[in-house]
Amino acid sequence: MILRGVILVAFLFGASEALYLTPAATSITKSVGESVLFTCTNNDPSSQDIPTWQDTDGYPIRTIDNGGSQDMHVVVYPADKRSQLNIFNIIQNYEGSYGCVLGQDSDSRRLIVFEELEFPNKCPRGPNDPPCDKTHQDNQDIIIHEADRLECTVIGKPEPTIGWNFKGNPISELDERYTFQRTVQGEEITHILAIGNVTRYDEGLYKCQASQLEQAVIKSLDITVDVQEPPKIILPPQDKNGTEHGSITFYCRAEGDPQPEYTWYRGGGDPLQDGEKYTLGDEGRELTIKDLVKNDLGDYTCQAENAAGIDQKAGFLNVFIPPLLNPAFNQTKSLNEQVELECFLRRGEEDTWLRWRRGEKWLRDGKQEFNERWEVFSRVEQGSTVKVLRITDITKEDEGPYTCWAENAGGEDEEDHWLLVEYAPVIDLNRSPHEVKGWVDNESNMTCHWDAFPDAKVRWSRNQIPLKDGVNATIETEEVIGGVITILYVTPTSRDFGPYECHAENRLGKATHNINFKQVFPPEPLTNIRVTDISSTTFTIEVEDPDDNGGLRIEGYQVGYHLPGYPEDYQDFNETEPIKVLGLTPDRKYFYRVAAVNDVGVGEFSDNKTVTTEYYSPPDAPIILSKKDDGRGDKYTLEWREADNNGGGPVQKFEIRWSLVSNKDETELGPDPQDIEVDRNAIAYTITNLEPGKYYWIEIYARNAFGLSKSDGINIVMPGGVPLIPTTKYPGNKLPQISGDLSTAALIGIILGAFFVLLIIVDISCYFMNSCGFMMCICVHCCGKVPPDEKDDLELGDGPPGYGNKLDRGNGEVPDTVMPLKSYSDDDDDSIVKPPVNGFSEGEEHLPGYRAVPRETQA
Repeated sequence: MILRGVILVAFLFGASEALYLTPAATSITKSVGESVLFTCTNNDPSSQDIPTWQDTDGYPIRTIDNGGSQDMHVVVYPADKRSQLNIFNIIQNYEGSYGCVLGQDSDSRRLIVFEELEFPNKCPRGPNDPPCDKTHQDNQDIIIHEADRLECTVIGKPEPTIGWNFKGNPISELDERYTFQRTVQGEEITHILAIGNVTRYDEGLYKCQASQLEQAVIKSLDITVDVQEPPKIILPPQDKNGTEHGSITFYCRAEGDPQPEYTWYRGGGDPLQDGEKYTLGDEGRELTIKDLVKNDLGDYTCQAENAAGIDQKAGFLNVFIPPLLNPAFNQTKSLNEQVELECFLRRGEEDTWLRWRRGEKWLRDGKQEFNERWEVFSRVEQGSTVKVLRITDITKEDEGPYTCWAENAGGEDEEDHWLLVEYAPVIDLNRSPHEVKGWVDNESNMTCHWDAFPDAKVRWSRNQIPLKDGVNATIETEEVIGGVITILYVTPTSRDFGPYECHAENRLGKATHNINFKQVFPPEPLTNIRVTDISSTTFTIEVEDPDDNGGLRIEGYQVGYHLPGYPEDYQDFNETEPIKVLGLTPDRKYFYRVAAVNDVGVGEFSDNKTVTTEYYSPPDAPIILSKKDDGRGDKYTLEWREADNNGGGPVQKFEIRWSLVSNKDETELGPDPQDIEVDRNAIAYTITNLEPGKYYWIEIYARNAFGLSKSDGINIVMPGGVPLIPTTKYPGNKLPQISGDLSTAALIGIILGAFFVLLIIVDISCYFMNSCGFMMCICVHCCGKVPPDEKDDLELGDGPPGYGNKLDRGNGEVPDTVMPLKSYSDDDDDSIVKPPVNGFSEGEEHLPGYRAVPRETQA
């Protein structure tokens, strides 16, 4: 102990001059595993003693022979009065001061053991290293809106200095958001960066920098920080009502970072698994429960979980049993009896609503206002409620279905209970005729419409003689709405007309219906016939119905006609159309006769009469078929058909003329008409470049070899715009009228114009009456008129010369718009058909029966 004190004193007060130590430096730094030697020599010539070495705790270090270790021992060199301290395989515990002692003299050398910096929790990146996990500090998670921390564990000697930076910027210890902490566990020192109230900004790359300043060593650990958000369920499962054997789906949505995972629980049980009963969809966000039973009711919890936390929300499932009613019980009753229809639940919720309905009409409890014979009430039988519908004094109208309807939270059910009412046969006289008309050899039918329950047996008779199906009659039966019809088919001879009877009978009674089968005939001859219109190729007949129409209404007429010596032709006409015979030859005498037609056939013809067609002539005017409002855009398509009378010669072409007119009442062409010729086979022509909102008069003519027809015309209005007055003269003093629908802009313009006209009238009045106003100002300053206040006498004049000139209304006449017919001469083109000589064209044989060739047969 005295020796240790001497060495300690030597250490404290400096080295002895009697000792010489190497190396000269007072401290030596070595890494773990390296070796070092120190020598200590006695420089005192008067002493032959050899110095000794002591370890860091002051204990002597011996030679190997005297118990020293292989890693730390002393070697003595007596000749040199020197001892050498050898230290091999340096470990951290070898660090400290080693003393050399010679008597009262001592000196020392310090061994510093350097341990290289290391981050023991850094993820290894070698190809054969295991994957990184949460024990490694390269990736760390912190939770938003909470106080959290980052950790950096380091090993090294001497203990390193630690610094933190975030996104390349140092973190100051003065920043109040951060707190720097340090914990030691063995050789590992963990440095902590505590962050208060984490935000999204705190996410990113951090560096933990460790440095050993004396050794000029610095290393860093990159820490990628993810700011995580605990799950928060934003769409919790809602309470559900399910129906037995049905299915329901709970929905759950949560937000969080990282994306939460979902788990479902029923009550406090184990997690629900995807399977036959439960289906987990949309990555666990949806839970479907199938084939519901009453025991499935209860809480179902959605749990959202991520690394930052857990959130849970529950929804309640209630399972209802839909109603099941008693089976329908149909009843048959007779007239004036009473019936009770019962309705009750076989299965369902206690809170179930029972009601009766007749068709679409609901029946309230108690007697019905519209029918007091119907009463609805409830009674309890065997613990169950029965809803009863009682009907008294039953009538035929009470027959039919009565619907019992049940509803609860689980659904609804209904059953139709039929009431059948027995009654004797009833024949519907509205649908069973009293008289049927027919004629010989034409099949007729007689119908008997009846209703009965139970069904009636129906038979037919003629003068009390039974008729049997397949023997002397054909009888068919068919069910229809409101009953049954039995049909008797008869193809009569003259002896089969007369009375027939239909008999319907069941056990409750019978009914009979009489039908008179009346014979009808063709109409009698017509006696009052006259021709009302004759043209080159047509004539029109008017007739009065015969005195006897044969028992049926007149349906039409048939005209027989022929040239003398030729067979008779016929044309048929219905009762509503004019009797106009077509396709005749000009300038010919025809024989004609007329017969009335009913359903039986053509009646007897009238006596022959004669009619002579007119000579060859221009055709009648074409007939316009299009409508006045058929215009589209700037186009109008004129449609027509050729007149019935072509004048005895085929139409060679059509001529169309049109012009702008002032209003919808105009029936003549205006100035500057346009015209076009179209092919004889045309039936339509489209006029283009028409102005919107304008009125036009259009005429069409037909031309044949004998001249130009009269015209058919139409006044049209084009869609859009405001029709304006064309630039033209109008007869008399009648001013043109603007017609058509005015637009909003036009109305505003008219109002503004009227306003300015009113201002001008007021200004003129002020000028003449008070010598003031805008006009007076112009006269004073521009025309040299004496101001009113400079005149001795104020004279009221009649206004400046020329004032009040009358509007020139125009008295010009409308120019003649009828184009002259083209004349033909023998020198004209041969392609033009010339008028016939003596009614016939050149080279045409003069035959009594000559007729004009139809258009479609000409080349």
